[in-house]
Amino acid sequence: MKRLLLLLTAIFTFSGVAVAQQTLTVTHGAVPVPTYLDLGEPGDSAGDQRIWQFDGQTADKKSVMTDWIMTTTSRTSSIKGLESRVTLGVFSFGKDKKDTILIQGLGFYPTTGSTLKSDAVLERAVIGGTGQYAGAVGVVTSTHFDDDTWQHVFTLN
Repeated sequence: MKRLLLLLTAIFTFSGVAVAQQTLTVTHGAVPVPTYLDLGEPGDSAGDQRIWQFDGQTADKKSVMTDWIMTTTSRTSSIKGLESRVTLGVFSFGKDKKDTILIQGLGFYPTTGSTLKSDAVLERAVIGGTGQYAGAVGVVTSTHFDDDTWQHVFTLN
């Protein structure tokens, strides 16, 4: 029995199952004007969507394409002047864009703007991926800087 336990411990130890975290940073410039779909009540309202696609880069200057869909879920918030929006984002890496990381989460955004205000930080969930990021989980912390640039730090488990 003792040998069996030692054997199983050795198998799990050397099987290549990784539990180490991986950190990846993506940056980009100002976010372009989104495609805006007025899907709720006429005017700004719950159900409206903002859609973007734009380029970024990794810390080692590799190209990243980002796609975003942001849906307003409520125009009222416990924080005055902010509304809640759910975001789904896809970060696509490599020349063929087959390595992707998917994120999703809720954030509070200024009612008069498309993105987070400057100096804002938002954490969202990494909900999956494809290619080298297949099965990715973790969090991404997005920061909007005063100079209108952005940084997204992925912590993958």
